[in-house]
Amino acid sequence: MRLKGRSIISVEARGKALLTGFDNALTLYTHSQLLGYWDFGETTPPDPPTGSPRVFLASATSSAALHIAPKVEIWKSREIESHPFLAKLGPDVLDPAVTADDFVAQLKHPRFARRKLAALLLQQEFAAGMGNYLRSEVLYAARLAPLRRVASLDKRETRALAKALLSVSRRSYRSKFKGPLPDSGKDYLAQTSRTFRFKVYEREGLPCPSCDGTVVLERLASRRLYWCPHCQR
Repeated sequence: MRLKGRSIISVEARGKALLTGFDNALTLYTHSQLLGYWDFGETTPPDPPTGSPRVFLASATSSAALHIAPKVEIWKSREIESHPFLAKLGPDVLDPAVTADDFVAQLKHPRFARRKLAALLLQQEFAAGMGNYLRSEVLYAARLAPLRRVASLDKRETRALAKALLSVSRRSYRSKFKGPLPDSGKDYLAQTSRTFRFKVYEREGLPCPSCDGTVVLERLASRRLYWCPHCQR
């Protein structure tokens, strides 16, 4: 009820969390994890909404319902930066203010030195907003083997990885899928617009786009990872 009658003044993605600011100095924190999703309507549906959403926001002409999301909290806006999840996030790959130099600095930090790249790229305290399919594509773009440790990277490799973290993530974000999502829940990822095509993700057994190698699939850090052992060193 603290949000009833209030207006939204800001919406900001922070890693995989969403911060919705209201005009009464409160912020709605939501994290959808793997299953949550927003459903937007051009007209306000009957009250109460169907489907028992975790969050339901409505105006006279439109509505937004958040379903399944496990994390929904209301914070005072002045205190939101102390949220346990937000406080530990690394640079956000989609934040326009973040540059390759920020990730070069991350890679030089002693706490990451012994970590393997396959695991590191899934850790939000290193790079906020990274996901599993992006992990495969970033390592491929940087031509780095997934089991390399951060401490083994030379200056050129460090810069290549830092640049790939931003370029691949932002190119993927700019891509837009047109049409309804298929029932599988994952196939749509391979059908984005021409501005973004997977090079290795879900291409097991196919020729590498850049060399004479073959794309292989491994489970690293408990998730699927696709890469080319021939050109990723």
